[in-house]
Amino acid sequence: MKKWMLIAAAIGVIGTLAWWRLGGQDETDAPQIDRTALSRGDIVQVVSAVGSVRALNTVEVGSQLSGQIAELFADFNTPVEAGDLLARIDPQSFERRVQEAEAGLAVAVASVAIQQASIGRAEVLQDNARRELERQRSLIGRGGVSEAALELAEANYRNTGADVDIARAQLRSAEATVLQREAALEAARIDLERTEIRSPINGVVINRAVDLGQTVAASLQAPVLFTIAQDLSEIRIEASVDEADIGNVRDGAEARFTVDAFPDREFNGRVAQVRLAPNEAQNVVTYTVVINAANPGRRLLPGMTANIDLVTGTQQNVLRVDNQAVRFRPPDELVAAVDNGAAPARGGPGGGRNPGAELAENLTDLGVATDTIAAIQTDMRESFGAMRGMFASGADPDTIRQRLEGMTREVLQRHLSPEQLEAVTALQRERANTRPAVLYTLNSDGMLQARRVRLGLSDDRFTEIVDGELNEGDEVVSRIRRARPR
Repeated sequence: MKKWMLIAAAIGVIGTLAWWRLGGQDETDAPQIDRTALSRGDIVQVVSAVGSVRALNTVEVGSQLSGQIAELFADFNTPVEAGDLLARIDPQSFERRVQEAEAGLAVAVASVAIQQASIGRAEVLQDNARRELERQRSLIGRGGVSEAALELAEANYRNTGADVDIARAQLRSAEATVLQREAALEAARIDLERTEIRSPINGVVINRAVDLGQTVAASLQAPVLFTIAQDLSEIRIEASVDEADIGNVRDGAEARFTVDAFPDREFNGRVAQVRLAPNEAQNVVTYTVVINAANPGRRLLPGMTANIDLVTGTQQNVLRVDNQAVRFRPPDELVAAVDNGAAPARGGPGGGRNPGAELAENLTDLGVATDTIAAIQTDMRESFGAMRGMFASGADPDTIRQRLEGMTREVLQRHLSPEQLEAVTALQRERANTRPAVLYTLNSDGMLQARRVRLGLSDDRFTEIVDGELNEGDEVVSRIRRARPR
């Protein structure tokens, strides 16, 4: 009997557990729907990047001469002005070269004086030969001299003339030698002057690469002795921005950044340049963005790593929605039917909208007549049909897009006035920065109702609502949580 009582008790416990597990839970419990209210506020869109702090202008000071460092006049962090002496290379050998060049110049100048005297002597001899030739010619008419004597006088005159020409040529050579020696002397003096290493700009020495007594060797490339940063009251940051974000960065955009040395302080700057040259590393493409910023107190030092937020867009006091509601996609069975008896299109955030519908909406907003819009749509369908071959041939997407844009403009030009065409172009340009989307509200019957909107700027929390069927304070669904079995 005791055995059967234990068996009955066990069966009762098992039955109770089964009822609690299977029959006791309510599988029809409604899912929990989270909602968020639309609000007004500011939206700041940023692109995050990392860069390195650099001096606004950095100059590497080198040496064009080889030699031993005899004196040092600057060290790390030494403030300098343009022309200040930084170091001196041992000048003894260069001073000897200057003395040698001066001696060579003196010799050349003396040679010029000698050649000038030679010209004077040659001219005197030529003048004597000329007078002798004239006497011989006067005597030969009276029969006082022979023909041979006259010919000898003529030859002597020609020889003295050649001596004058030679002396003058030697003088020009001596004068050219003087110019050569002067150039050599000037070069020697320049080399002597270059033994003094001077600062080319006003700034501060941020690196010294030589020590006293060290020998520098200048061959194909000048060795760098000092690095000078110009006025650290302003700095430059070179940031690497991913190719997916570079399209939103413009010159003059605001930049905010922090450095690890001052994690609680935010610095401000402006985009000065977006460089076109790509940087490729491990199949990752980035672009260099140059940011100029003030450096109060010179606290930012070259080489610091900056964590940067580039402000690519700002909207103040706009209607905005939580990003979770923008990303929300409900199950089909919870979405209320629309007027035609079907659920809203689920092709993506745009709710199934297409460029043709967008264009028709733009034309309607501008007050274009209904029959004109219908004619434009018919014309565009025919034009699109003519391009089917291009789609089927697998042409380049950029080529197709450009052709479609050109064809659309041609169709609009045929049906719209110049004023209407300009207005619709401006509206399309404005709406190019927005996108259609669908948000969901909760009806009284517990079903979700699709609400079409246009979204604009986004940040890490909110997205701007540019246009749509919702107002401030309206609640939209952000998440559905299924009831868990108990």
